[in-house]
Amino acid sequence: MKAYELFLQSSGITIDTRQVYKNLLFVALKGPNFNGNRFVQDALNQGAIGAIVDEEEAVVGENCILVEDSLKCLQHMALKHRERFTIPVIGLTGSNGKTTVKELLQRGLSAQFNVLATKGNFNNHIGVPLTLLRITQDHDIAIIEMGANHQGEIKSYCTWAKPSHGLITNIGKAHLEGFGGLEGVLKGKMELFDAVCSSGGEVFYPSDEEGIAKMLSNYTHTTTYGLKPSADFSLPIEVDGDILQYCDPKNKTPFHLKGSFNRNNVIGAAALCSHFSIESEDYLPPLLEYNPQNNRSQYLKRNKATIVLDAYNANPSSMRASIDGFMARPGKKILILGEMKELGKYSRDEHQALVDYLQALDISESLFFGDEFSHSLLAGNQTFYTNKEDLKEHLLRQSNSPCSILIKGSRSCRLEELLD
Repeated sequence: MKAYELFLQSSGITIDTRQVYKNLLFVALKGPNFNGNRFVQDALNQGAIGAIVDEEEAVVGENCILVEDSLKCLQHMALKHRERFTIPVIGLTGSNGKTTVKELLQRGLSAQFNVLATKGNFNNHIGVPLTLLRITQDHDIAIIEMGANHQGEIKSYCTWAKPSHGLITNIGKAHLEGFGGLEGVLKGKMELFDAVCSSGGEVFYPSDEEGIAKMLSNYTHTTTYGLKPSADFSLPIEVDGDILQYCDPKNKTPFHLKGSFNRNNVIGAAALCSHFSIESEDYLPPLLEYNPQNNRSQYLKRNKATIVLDAYNANPSSMRASIDGFMARPGKKILILGEMKELGKYSRDEHQALVDYLQALDISESLFFGDEFSHSLLAGNQTFYTNKEDLKEHLLRQSNSPCSILIKGSRSCRLEELLD
């Protein structure tokens, strides 16, 4: 495969001319609003070793390789590259918490191994092959995060990644439109375990996920984790308000990561560290020290208020989990919630169900943003905002007195802009 041979001579892959460095191989991808074929000359001028293109007019140099489909070529190169390595590859998916578990797991495993992990949220049909192509002879383990919004998607990722281990964080009401309902979510996420089980690998899942357990009833290479007495693996983690604490016989040590909903995420990461024979005295310190960034479970101070910024994404399950964890905080509490996307026919009912759920909680006020909330019937302490600047001004006023404010919504809402 000429394209892969050129990749082996390069210093890596890029799909963005803003990130072209000497000897990188540029892959010209296309989408509804962009066409990388138009920027091949720019990439070569900036030092790219060559380019993979799928339009004849983009062949502007000796090392421009014309293929039928640049994306499929990228994916095929990822498969060919993966087949060169025999290291453990951990596939990671779930409705909520997969990026948090990935970050925890990378830190825990790095106590003993050289670990490659998905960068940011590069967990789709482009990000997965890009991650696989970053594996080198120096790596001992790879962690491949897999996001999906319809059935068949994770199955395709697994054909390139060939995971030897798999972890599902949970099954929740995420991407209901594409999956066609909660049962579809379960089937879609289980595509990871189908791939791992077919090769006799080990799978990890929370002990309270009964749907997963039923589908794995005849498979023996399983590890359940969590707080149930029946769990194969657990950790002594207590929750004090929204603070997670590791409890040994002598001390209680707080995690930087907060929220009761993150307890299982920590235990899941620890379960895999233990599976790879890392002692708790080695993997626990990096788990305790992990401090989330990128709008995920971040705790910030604004004037006299504590802001819990969890605005990277949202679905009905993650909304409930974040709110329930937030409610453990003392004092005055305010919610700023953005709409939840990709719910399809379930959207109006799920948004109303969330609004109704909040009415029974001890919340000073709930503020909503996004068209999906526009049809919801609100109570007296609930307000719908159409203008983000107005919402921003309200937040600023509220932050002048002691209170806690949870900000959460789908990525398209960009609610972190309220803090700019």
